[in-house]
Amino acid sequence: MKPTKLPLGDISVNFVGAIVATLRSLQVDPRPLMQRFNLSQEFMHTPNARISIPKFMRLGYEAIRLSNTPQFGLLMGPNMKVTEIGMAGFAAMSAPTLYDAMTTLIDYETLSSQNCRGHSRHYSEDGRLVCEFYSISPYNQFNYFVVDSMLSTWYLLACWFSERKDLIHQVDIEHGNQSYRDAYESLFECPINFSASRNALVLKRGVETSANRFGCRSSYAQTRSLCEEIKQELSRGKTTTDRVVELIGSHLSGDPPDIGLIAQKMGMAGWTLRRRLNEEGTQFKALLDETRHALARTYVGDTEHNFTEIAFLLGFSSPAAFQRAFKRWTTQTPGQFRKIHANESKL
Repeated sequence: MKPTKLPLGDISVNFVGAIVATLRSLQVDPRPLMQRFNLSQEFMHTPNARISIPKFMRLGYEAIRLSNTPQFGLLMGPNMKVTEIGMAGFAAMSAPTLYDAMTTLIDYETLSSQNCRGHSRHYSEDGRLVCEFYSISPYNQFNYFVVDSMLSTWYLLACWFSERKDLIHQVDIEHGNQSYRDAYESLFECPINFSASRNALVLKRGVETSANRFGCRSSYAQTRSLCEEIKQELSRGKTTTDRVVELIGSHLSGDPPDIGLIAQKMGMAGWTLRRRLNEEGTQFKALLDETRHALARTYVGDTEHNFTEIAFLLGFSSPAAFQRAFKRWTTQTPGQFRKIHANESKL
C-alpha cells in the first residue's frame, strides 16, 4: 500500500512576510514571486496558515536569485516582526529577562514552525546561554538562508529586548559557506565559526540576566500559559506510534536509530516500547521502514538534494543501498520518480 507522504515540516506564512519585506527593502518587487508560488494576499492573511518547508526553501532561493543577494537570510532578521512569530513572540516580548525571552522563543518554536528532522534547543555551556537552531544538513544553495534568517532574527530580537548589542560571545555555523563572511561579522560583531558542529548563538556570560524593556510578569505568565495550551493541543491525541515516527525522523542521519535509542528518548525501556507498539498493531522495524519510505518520497519529489545526500539523511549505508530500497518501495528509481514528479508539478 502506498503510504501517506510524511512532510518534512511546515512554517507559518508570517515568515514569508519577512521574505516579502526584505525584497522590498532591496527595491525588488515581490509580487511576481508570490504569484508564481500561488501565495495570495488572502492566504497570507489567513490565521494559522502554513506552507511546507521545501516550498519555503525554494521561495527563499528564488528571492536570493532575484535580488542577487547571497546574504539575504541575514537581512531577514531586521524585517521579521516579533508579532509575526505569533503567540510565542508576544510571550517573549513580555518576558522579564532576556533569558526568559530567548528560551520562550525556542520552547514554543513548534507553534509557528515544525520540522520532522529536529527542534531548536537552549542550554548552558561554560556559564553561557546557548541558543541552538536545529541542523538541516546537508547544506546547499536552497537552505543556507534558513539558518541565516533564524540566527539573525534571534540576535536582533535579543538586541531589541535588552537595548544592547554587545550580547554575543560567538556564532557557530554548521555549514561552511563563507562567501559572505563579512556580512556575518558586520551583523554579529563577534567571532564566527563556520563548519562547526551546530548552528548557535553563544551569549556572553551574564547578559541573559538583562532586563527586557517590555517585560511584564503578569502578561508573561498569561501569554506563556496560552503558549503551553496551544502546544498541548498540537500534541493531544498522538499515539505511541506517532511519537516514535517523529523521533525516527529526527534521528535518521548517518546511522538509523534502534529501538533502544528511541525508547530512551521517550523515557521508557525498550521492552515497554515494543509492547506498546505491539498493542497498536505495529513494530519498530516496520515504522522505521515506513518512515524512510515516506521521507524518501518527499526528499526526492520536493527537494533538490542529490541522492547521495538523501541516502545520508535517511541513514543508509550507501547511495546504492538507498536506490535499491527506493525501487523496492515505489518500483521506480529515484531519478525516474523525480522526473515524473517534476512533470506533474508543471501541469
